[in-house]
Amino acid sequence: MSQWREQFSVFRQRPDWAYFDNAASCQVPDVVLEAICDYQHHYHANVHRGSYEQSQHATALYESWRAKVAGFVGATSDSLIFTRGTTESMNLLAESLLRPRLQRGDNVVVTLSEHHANWLPWQRVCEQVGAEFRVADLKDDGTVDNLMQLVDERTCLVSLNHASNVLGVINPVAEICHQLREQGVLSVVDAAQSAAHMAIDVNQLGCDALAFSGHKLYGPTGIGGLYVRHDVLAAMPPYQVGGGMVDKVYQQDSTFHSGVQGFEAGTPNLVGAAGLATAVEFLQDARANGSSEYLRGLFKQLEAVLADVSWLTALPHSGGRVPVISVHNPAVHPRELAICLDQDGVSARAGRHCAQPLTDKLTSNGCLRFSLGLHSNEADIERLARGLRECKLKP
Repeated sequence: MSQWREQFSVFRQRPDWAYFDNAASCQVPDVVLEAICDYQHHYHANVHRGSYEQSQHATALYESWRAKVAGFVGATSDSLIFTRGTTESMNLLAESLLRPRLQRGDNVVVTLSEHHANWLPWQRVCEQVGAEFRVADLKDDGTVDNLMQLVDERTCLVSLNHASNVLGVINPVAEICHQLREQGVLSVVDAAQSAAHMAIDVNQLGCDALAFSGHKLYGPTGIGGLYVRHDVLAAMPPYQVGGGMVDKVYQQDSTFHSGVQGFEAGTPNLVGAAGLATAVEFLQDARANGSSEYLRGLFKQLEAVLADVSWLTALPHSGGRVPVISVHNPAVHPRELAICLDQDGVSARAGRHCAQPLTDKLTSNGCLRFSLGLHSNEADIERLARGLRECKLKP
């Protein structure tokens, strides 16, 4: 039984709901909702620009939230930019980190298992500059295969996921990032899936940048964190310009703040930052109380249930993975199966999961994905097993 389920008001209202779409967005615990409301009720004011007490206090709160979120990935607050999420983080890096360095004839490397957010920004800049966009293939177990073989003297940047949002496979990013550092190649890590399930230390990983989203680790939507190594950040031009990040503005030219504030144009998502910082604390407390072991045990039960369904095949996965598994059958469209399960109170994600190059290679029409969260319990697994038995769509 999940000791955390009662901390989510949505499951107190819908106790029999089996929610298996945490890889897309986690449900939000009460403590995060309360932190958002508390800020709005008592502390709201614009930050970094007001000389009155409420603004100064709001600024101090905002920077304390930054420090908490930065510490969550082993970083310091002067290397953590608040963004709208992993998608905006990757676009920011593509424009401010990659574009100024990339030249015609250079190349950028990603893997076949990337989410579109870690594919499209790099692909677009390569197309516009005339650089080559290279894609590393996968081994039979879903782990990255020939990535380092694609790296050469014209490689400018490599970006890969820490864990696949479709396969759940954990990639050896620390090993790869250290090899890239030795060759003078920039490394970017998409930690959108791993941040909720693994302790992350950017210093141990050795990456130049790492991005994650709040809504995938029990925080609100529209907020995320982007770590950038200090010396790399210092060389990056602003992504957007406007209030908050500007130093001096004259009729003919302007100067901008250095560091993380130079990448947060306009009024920041203050309620989002309040929620994300609280979500980080909630998740750290859960880990200290055995959540990782709990989810590993529950995931084994989920795998056993799906393995017992003869007409469904699991997509390839290695031994090391986050609690995400995807299944398919070419004779059964995953959306029809998702609709069938939904009638039994089981919510799972069907489709290509913003990873079309991967799912097109492994399936004919996409797959059905199941992903666990802290609120998941054995009753959810039993409800899924019952729904699969009763489903009339099986071939």
